[in-house]
Amino acid sequence: MPRSVDILPADDRTNGWSALLPTRAPRSALQGDLDFDWVVVGAGYAGIAAARQLARQQPNASIALVEAGEVGENASGRNSGFAIDLPHAPSTSAESTERGRRAIRVGRFALDELDGLVKAHHIDCDWERSGRYHVAVTEEIAATVLKTYASNLEAWHEPFQWLNRKELQERLGTDYYSAAIYTPGTYLMNPAALVRGLADSLPLQVRLFENSPVVEVELNGPSPYVRTAQGRIRAGKLILTVNAFSQSFGVHRERQVPVLLFASLTSQLSDSQLALLGTDVIWGVTPAHGVAGSTLRLTRDRRLMIRQGFEYSPTLRTTEARRAKTKAMNLDLLRRRFPQLGDIKLEHFWMGWLAVSQNHAPAFGRIADNAYAASCCNGSGIVRHTAAGTLIADLALGRKNPLIDDFLIQGTANYIPPRPLRDIGVGLTLMWDMWRGRAEQ
Repeated sequence: MPRSVDILPADDRTNGWSALLPTRAPRSALQGDLDFDWVVVGAGYAGIAAARQLARQQPNASIALVEAGEVGENASGRNSGFAIDLPHAPSTSAESTERGRRAIRVGRFALDELDGLVKAHHIDCDWERSGRYHVAVTEEIAATVLKTYASNLEAWHEPFQWLNRKELQERLGTDYYSAAIYTPGTYLMNPAALVRGLADSLPLQVRLFENSPVVEVELNGPSPYVRTAQGRIRAGKLILTVNAFSQSFGVHRERQVPVLLFASLTSQLSDSQLALLGTDVIWGVTPAHGVAGSTLRLTRDRRLMIRQGFEYSPTLRTTEARRAKTKAMNLDLLRRRFPQLGDIKLEHFWMGWLAVSQNHAPAFGRIADNAYAASCCNGSGIVRHTAAGTLIADLALGRKNPLIDDFLIQGTANYIPPRPLRDIGVGLTLMWDMWRGRAEQ
């Protein structure tokens, strides 16, 4: 039976990353009834990677890529702009070491793919291998989480540097952090520019439809279809890559938790302000405490970015009061870290959704006879979703790719109770994590 899609993305036109870019003309919306061999729903990193892989493997196939809004304006263009090569391993054991090695293989595969595409298509997105600082504010988190991470890096034979407070101050210009682990493999970029460039360089056989939110879907039967307000596509096979919004399609509803994150960009720093920072011209910081901590960057165009706020969001909506409160917190946290900069101002503030699972595994696989879905990146979305899109396409094509087993080393997202039990459980868990990690803000 066809299903109505009840919650659609709502672009609030606040994405700071795309506001820094030249105007882009979107592709035409879907109109009329069309037939394709494949339809991919969602033109983020996973959807674009899936469409590209389908085109590579079936150069004569017709492929439709349907995007609810404009490329780069939804979650894929709203993240912090980190393409991270290494997993976040919470413990040390022989099992976790092997899982880490396999996750690294997947991450490096996706990073090599992205790096090759950026260079081949001359995608102007400030793509740079700058590495990453994984930081702890308190000595307690440094002695537990960072020490565990260092042990894993040693087991994986990955290079890293342990940095103390003074060394961090010299590099970043802040003494806010007690310690950090620096790893060199992370790429930083403007994520909206990256996803735009990836979409605009797709093979010609991929037809991209923008501003075409799906309002009805048929996943079952021999010919799945999607319907928008002005058209319909019937396809031989369908791949769904809409991450947190897959619950609106009736897919993975009981296997993923939608989470809302908030981010800000400052105005460009002056020469005198920049001189008060550290020796690194560009840098990226990720928090050792993933729920309470803050992600920060110094961008190539001399702006500070902060992402903070981790909110359970089952309705995929929020309120203006919540936005205002978090924006004020973003500014306060920046000023705590860089009091020497004086009266810094936020020029852009936005929000975006990701999906996490209880066991930190992806929601990935076949969902009907001719339909497949990939979602639940659990963070690190640029790399994980690039890999997920390529691999879900291989799965749908029946291709044997050993990276699929590596990608699914933790299995798939496990079952979580439905609402309202989920609301209570997730809400209490997040409140507890935030309270325990409050010093890491």
